[in-house]
Amino acid sequence: MSTENQHYQATKLQQFAALLLPCYAYIAMLGIPMSFSGIIDGFTVSAATATAATTAEIICISIASLFVSLVLSHLRPRTTIVIGVVLAIVGQALTIQTTEFYNVVFYRGITGIGEGLCIAIGLASLAQMNGGTRLLSYASGLTAALTLAAFLAVPSLQATIGPKAMFWFMLVGAVICLPLAFALPNKKIDRLIENSSIGNAFNIRSVSLFVLCLLTSIGANTCWLYFEQVGESAGLDLAQVGVVGSVSMLCSILVPVAANLVFNRVKSVLPLLVACLLMAVTSYLYVVPNASVYWTIGITMTFLYVFLIAYARMYSADFDSSGRSTAAVGGADSLGMVIGPVLAAVTLNLDAGFRPLGDFGVVMQLLCIVPALFIFMAYRSKTRPQASH
Repeated sequence: MSTENQHYQATKLQQFAALLLPCYAYIAMLGIPMSFSGIIDGFTVSAATATAATTAEIICISIASLFVSLVLSHLRPRTTIVIGVVLAIVGQALTIQTTEFYNVVFYRGITGIGEGLCIAIGLASLAQMNGGTRLLSYASGLTAALTLAAFLAVPSLQATIGPKAMFWFMLVGAVICLPLAFALPNKKIDRLIENSSIGNAFNIRSVSLFVLCLLTSIGANTCWLYFEQVGESAGLDLAQVGVVGSVSMLCSILVPVAANLVFNRVKSVLPLLVACLLMAVTSYLYVVPNASVYWTIGITMTFLYVFLIAYARMYSADFDSSGRSTAAVGGADSLGMVIGPVLAAVTLNLDAGFRPLGDFGVVMQLLCIVPALFIFMAYRSKTRPQASH
């Protein structure tokens, strides 16, 4: 499958900057439990109240990511990502200095906009570069490694600098990343300007891929929302659940190897469909009250989801080197983190156990079959005229 647009030759520094910046910003999503705890302890509020602040951050990440995918042709990469890093710095600093919770929701929103710009511009830039498809697979492994470092460092920092340690960790990371933001080119990509209408920006494959990633994100993130409670129902204590999470993240560092191997051999929607079907199986087994099953499924489901998002980024860059579709994949990932828990709160009754949670995950993953079929049909319709010559 060939790309629809040409890539450009980026320097090593530009490749490194475009890879590291979105991976740093992604810590905000994967490390949301630490931010959640930091808000509860730092501002002495209930879990329900703290949810407003963390949700504001994730929603703003989604909005910023989708905004970039829609207006990418009008954005200068360097200027936009510098603004993103600066907003992240300002948001983290304001969160640290304030003592009033009613300000925090606004400050987390500012932070989320900055992080969303970093994620979308960084991933879109990789999609536009020569060799960027391979680097997109590395993004998932690097994100897992950075998040694991945060999970190991933040608890130790809390003993020294208090409950807002996570925000300090992210602030220092943003300051370190700021010089790298200036490495990206500041010129608009000519081919994007030529095809800047919404109709040209997206097609059946890009929209269907967005829907597929959104559905699988809703299913997976809703299951992970109850990761601790499901572990306790399986007989594990909080420390053991933490070990499962750490091991899962450690295993996810190996995702680039698997994603590159599969992508180089297949380059189709089939691996995405297989991953969704396997995640449907893991969602069903996830809520079985057995410690061994919880260990196995917790690691497997995490690996599968990280693989799916990594492969979706690579696949999107392969058929759309403009970067729009790749940015949209990031938006779908973060948007699912918001929609999933809301749907669960409205539709699921978990008083009698977690089986409805597992069934919800199964349904979301099986629904991915529909957009996968649309992607397959769009690809067939695109290649059929070529085959007739």
